[in-house]
Amino acid sequence: MAEAAKNGDCLAKKIYDICANKLGMGLSILIDILNPEAIVIGSIYSRSSELFDSIINDVIKKEALPHSHNVCKILPATLGNSIGDFAALGLCFKE
Repeated sequence: MAEAAKNGDCLAKKIYDICANKLGMGLSILIDILNPEAIVIGSIYSRSSELFDSIINDVIKKEALPHSHNVCKILPATLGNSIGDFAALGLCFKE
């Protein structure tokens, strides 16, 4: 789907736009409640953040409190596809 959106497929781009809008709304709520300095997102976002960034940033700018969104950065996870492996290991070694 990401490849199709990157190649200009209108339906794929529309799907990513809808997902980015919903993600931006959810992140705005987290930013307002938690006031974090950064939010790290993995999975699809880390593989295709260029399809999400402009819409997410626009929604956050419109929906989140100005002081909170000015200090919060949205970052792609650097673990890539290994994030699930680390999550599973974290559960295995839970005390």
